[in-house]
This record gives sequence, structure tokens and C-alpha cells, in this order.
Amino acid sequence: MQHHVLDTPITHWLQPVGVRIKRAVDRNPSFRLIVLGLLNGVTSLLLLTPVITLTGASLTAVWLYGHIQGPLDWFATEVLFALALVAGWVAVQQYRIHSERPQGVTLHEKDSPQLFGMLERRITHFQIPAPDELILTDEASLAIHRVPKHALPFGHKDILVVGAPLLFFLSRDQFRLALAGATAAHARKQRGLQGWIVRRCEDLPQLINALQNRPGLAARLLLPLLKQLNTLNDTLGHELRTGLKQEACRWITEQTEEQQAEQLLASQVLANIYLNKQYWPMIMKAADRCPTPVVKPFSHFELLLGKTLNQETANRWLLRAQTCDSDNGELRDLLAGLGLERLTWSGLPEQTAGNSLLSNDVLKVLDSDWQTRIQTEWDEHHSRFQHDLKRFNQLKQQHAQQALHGEPAIRYVRLAEQLADSDEIGSVCQSTCDNNRNDAALNFVCGRLLISHGHAEAGCKVLQRAAELDRSFVHRAHAIINEQNRAWLREDNANRKVPA
Repeated sequence: MQHHVLDTPITHWLQPVGVRIKRAVDRNPSFRLIVLGLLNGVTSLLLLTPVITLTGASLTAVWLYGHIQGPLDWFATEVLFALALVAGWVAVQQYRIHSERPQGVTLHEKDSPQLFGMLERRITHFQIPAPDELILTDEASLAIHRVPKHALPFGHKDILVVGAPLLFFLSRDQFRLALAGATAAHARKQRGLQGWIVRRCEDLPQLINALQNRPGLAARLLLPLLKQLNTLNDTLGHELRTGLKQEACRWITEQTEEQQAEQLLASQVLANIYLNKQYWPMIMKAADRCPTPVVKPFSHFELLLGKTLNQETANRWLLRAQTCDSDNGELRDLLAGLGLERLTWSGLPEQTAGNSLLSNDVLKVLDSDWQTRIQTEWDEHHSRFQHDLKRFNQLKQQHAQQALHGEPAIRYVRLAEQLADSDEIGSVCQSTCDNNRNDAALNFVCGRLLISHGHAEAGCKVLQRAAELDRSFVHRAHAIINEQNRAWLREDNANRKVPA
């Protein structure tokens, strides 16, 4: 019996203690704040360990060198000097490791004096130091980031990140308000224990990435413990970080009318959705035919934005982003925290902040910087497209000579979806299904493609055939067919109302 108790893992005995501690931390915000403070204090101490070891070992070795009385003292002195050398080498590596700065173009005051004037008034109002650098990026962001200069708990660089696309969604007044909110959120992080904890939590992932990019003795010694501490910080500090992330929007809602705050937030959310859903896929489509990135996505951004985005599509995207079916839980939490019911977009401003704050020369520089950074991804995209196009033509030729079956047939249909127009997709799907009438999976794939590319009647027939061949497709096939029947019914009702 005693032997069985000794063989029981110690984690089995510590598990109830861990559960009780976790419950106490979850239920008590003050206790959770204390635990986070201790964790980040340990993180800072861990990063300073090589420097502390270097100082302590060096001073002790020097003192002991002056008081040597025998062979043992000589041995201890040599060990301390060796320890100091190792600690010094690790400290040097930490000093030489730099975190990555946000990608983009550095702006100087001569490039945009009005923007720097706005920033100066905001930092004077909130009584915080001016950012060390202002970077214009290709994202829809506006925030002040703290970037560690070295793999140490002190020495940071404050960088104001301004997304060039966002400026064309906002008016000058909206951008001024958004910049004030970002400055207020940064000022909030500079004060109090909560601000210190959030700053440490933001530093840790950057330090881990910097150490991973520079493998060496420092990375081998520090990374395992830093990753464990980062996991604990993510678990315990999620609520605290979320609250401070909402600080900018909260400050805006307190300082302005609800409608203005709603329009500003809607524009910020929509800018991010538009870039991911429509603009960048449209830009990268040029990589299909062109082997080098010659497009200028920022010099022509305002023109393309006005032609490709309408208010109806934008509000549909916003509604989808706010529904429970969306994965964007942070947006729903933000709206709940601000007391806003829903976001609606009223359209692009007549005079955008991009026109008044950015010159065409600055946008051209950003174009060149983007073209340089995107070259590798562009090459991969172009090579993949050319390979798919070659394979599609081969399958098309084989299908013309002899009908394709099984996996090659599905591959042929999938490639047609990517590379062909709607009419050719309809022809490919119809001919493939006619030659594979007993393949349920292929019929189901072709039926969905036929409906989505304007061949609804043929698609419904093919889906019905797939459901009859394989019962596992019944629910999905009938759901698509029923949705198409409802679309036809709505169209008929609309046509009946037109003559009246």
C-alpha cells in the first residue's frame, strides 16, 4: 500500500490545490491582478538574471582574487570568472537582439506637417512623451506600439502606426478623434499597476519572437521559461488586455456623440473587412498573369475604393461581422462594452483624411516599399497559378479525349472554379456530371458550383441526383435546393409587383 502511494504522480496530489487556486483567481480580480504582477515581476527578473549574474560573479571574483589563501580559493575564483564570462556572453546576446518594428514607411515632419501637428497637440493634452517614430503601414490600424529595443525588461521605442488605407475611410475630423482615442489608450497604459502589467504582457510575445529569430545561448536558456510565462499571462491577463484595448473606443464614446462614435467605429471595422475580403484579393489577382508586382495599391487606392465598394455591400459585411454566426467575438464584446446596439455605415466622406494629410509622393514611396516586401509572396502566387493553369489545360485536353472519373474529375472541376468564367464553369460541371452520373460526391460539388455561378436549374437537378445516390448528402443538398427555391419565389414576387 505504501509502495502504491509513493508511485502515485505528484501531480495527482497537487491537482486539487491547482483547481482551488484557479477558482480563486477567476473569482477575485484583485487576486488575479496580484498574480499577474508577480508573474511579470518574475519575467523581468528572469531577463535580468544574466546581468545580475555577471555583476555578482565579477565582483565576487575580484574580491576573492585579492584574498586568495590557498588552492581552493584559486579554483573558486576561476569558476566565478568562467561564470561571469558565460553570463556576459548571454547579456551581450540579449543586448544585440532587437524586436521587429512594424512594417511600413517612416514619416518625417516634412512629409506630413499637419499630421505631426495633430499628434503634438494630442501628446501635449495627455502629457505623455512623443512617439519615437511614425510609420505609415498597409493595414487599417491606428495605434501607438511599444517595441523593446533589446531582450531586456527596459528600453522601449514608442511607434505610432498609421494605416494608409484607413485614412481614406475617415474624414479629417474623424481621424483627429481616432488619433485622440489612440493617444488616450497609450496614456492609460503608462499609469498604474494595470498599465505596467499590460506593457509587460505586450513585450513578452515580441521578445519571444526576437529570441526565436536569433538562435543562440540566450535563446536556449530563456525561451522555455518565457514561453511558459507567456502562456500564463495569456490565460490570466485576457480580461485586462481586452479592457485596455477598448480604452480608445471608450474614450471616444465619452467625448463625443453616440452617432459620431458609431460612424467612426463602423469605418474602422469596415476598412479592415474591405482590405481582407475584397481589396487585397483583387490586388493579388494580378499576380496570376504578371510575374512582378507592378501594381500601385496605395496611389490608386481612393479611385479603386470608390469603384469597388458600395453602401449596401458594406452594411451587409458589417451586419455579418456583428452576428453570432461570425467568428469576430471581439467586435461583439466591444459593442457590448460600449453600449452600442449595431453598426451601420453612412458612406465615404466627401473629403478624406488621406487627401489632406498624405501627399502623392508619400503614397508612391509606400507603393515601392510594399512591392519590395511582397515580392516573395507574389512569386509564390504567380508560380502556383501558372502550375494550376497548366494542370487545368492538361485535364481539359484529357477530358476532351476521354471522360475523367474519380479524383481527376473533381480536380478538374475545382481548377475550373478558380480559373474559368461562369459559362465555362457551367460547361465543365455539366459535361463532367453527365459522364459521372453515379458519383455522388462529384455531383454534389458540381451542383453547388452550378447554382453559385448562375446555372441554378441544372444545379438543383444535379444536387437531387447526389442526394438520391448517397443519403449522407440529403440534408445539405435539400438545404441548398430549398434556399434556391426561396430565391426564385422572392424573384417572382418582386416581378409581380413591378407592373403594379
